[in-house]
Amino acid sequence: MKWLILVLLTKGEPFTIPIQEFESEDACYEYINSKENYPTIAIEVIAVAGFNDPVNDIRCLPENRVKEYLNVGSSMVST
Repeated sequence: MKWLILVLLTKGEPFTIPIQEFESEDACYEYINSKENYPTIAIEVIAVAGFNDPVNDIRCLPENRVKEYLNVGSSMVST
């Protein structure tokens, strides 16, 4: 099962970060919780959301669950 990074914003539509797919939940959370990866994640978030839409949450979800979040709105950015 593929795991993806999902970003939830305060105002904007949720989106995935297209930098990697993970083979396990643990590997995904290890990536997003590692301080050395913060700059990469920040660049990806800023590229989509800009500076004015605060991040509400960053999660690791299986690919089939991510699609549930991305189908909530009409103009989603995803991998």
